[in-house]
Amino acid sequence: MDKLDEKQEELLRKYQDGTCSPEETVAVRYLYNLASASTEEVPARENDEQVGAEIWSRLPAGKKSHRLTIFRAISAAAAVIIMMGTGYLWVQNKTAVPNEQQVHHDIAPGKNSATLTLANGKKIVLTSDVKGELATESGVSITKAADGQLIYEIKDQQNSDPKAVNQLSTSRGESYQLRLPDGTMVWLNAASSITYPVSFSNASSREVKLAGEAYFEVAKDKKHPFLVTTIQQQIRVLGTEFNVNAYPDEPEIKTTLLEGAIKLSLEEGSQNRILKPGEQATLAGTQLSVSTVDVEQAIDWKNGDFVFQSEPLTSLMRRVSRWYNVSVIYANGVDKEGTFTGKVSRNQPVSVLLKALQSAGLKFEVIGNKIIVKNQST
Repeated sequence: MDKLDEKQEELLRKYQDGTCSPEETVAVRYLYNLASASTEEVPARENDEQVGAEIWSRLPAGKKSHRLTIFRAISAAAAVIIMMGTGYLWVQNKTAVPNEQQVHHDIAPGKNSATLTLANGKKIVLTSDVKGELATESGVSITKAADGQLIYEIKDQQNSDPKAVNQLSTSRGESYQLRLPDGTMVWLNAASSITYPVSFSNASSREVKLAGEAYFEVAKDKKHPFLVTTIQQQIRVLGTEFNVNAYPDEPEIKTTLLEGAIKLSLEEGSQNRILKPGEQATLAGTQLSVSTVDVEQAIDWKNGDFVFQSEPLTSLMRRVSRWYNVSVIYANGVDKEGTFTGKVSRNQPVSVLLKALQSAGLKFEVIGNKIIVKNQST
């Protein structure tokens, strides 16, 4: 086990002093049982001074795959912490109940795939079998690299046509990576599309249109600002990294800045805001607000994870629906607004996530491409 970080040391001190909150106590007890590599219970309170040393001394030196990421405080008193090799999940305001597996069959995670629509209307399905040069349009070579990335490279700038437009789209259960002709990198999430010129040559700006969610690493070019247009807003940048979540089935459009600076303008021009790194703009209807956020949560999908921070069940399951290409049905009596905090890999079958959620008093039936959410008591 690696040396304790400051947060871990502080947690153990609080436990030994008897000042842990209920949720922190649950976390320490998990660590103790992990260290003991058995089913024995945590010692009674009178032996608490031994717990800290035992947790770390009894863990095998090579057992680093179980290293715990701790601990962001949660407000609920009755909290359950679910741990597994693929991640952890903190469940708020719920009582732990035995897991009952209701998954009739499992569903694999999404894949690296998309559909490219060329300027002439031709569609190319980008599967793992498709490699090499796909087309040449307006002096630009379009190639699919061995790592699955779609690359645009200018071959003949004089013959470039600024009106030639391509579209890259993903279905539910797909994601893809794109390098635009100016060198800008784009990661496209599931059920999304981006429309862009084949070449930015002879254009005063570099404008793309987005539906859904994408992460951008924009190549710097002060003379040609980069513009991202969604259904209700436009983002203007010179060179930066940011994420845009603009799904039509989400109640808000969220723009999160990681590096650089961007100017965000509403469609009707009524509001303009400049974001700084670490800030997120939220557009709900015509109301635009800016707050400081954990940017890692905003780009969890790009990093291959689901990260939840007090996220309602309905919001969580919309993300699951898009990535696993399933529809979600809620039985009567399910608390749709119950919130969850935690982290689970997106690269695992859906059963990994559902098993964790079942400990929050829920059960799931997976039938075909449908997930039925029920209460454990039904």
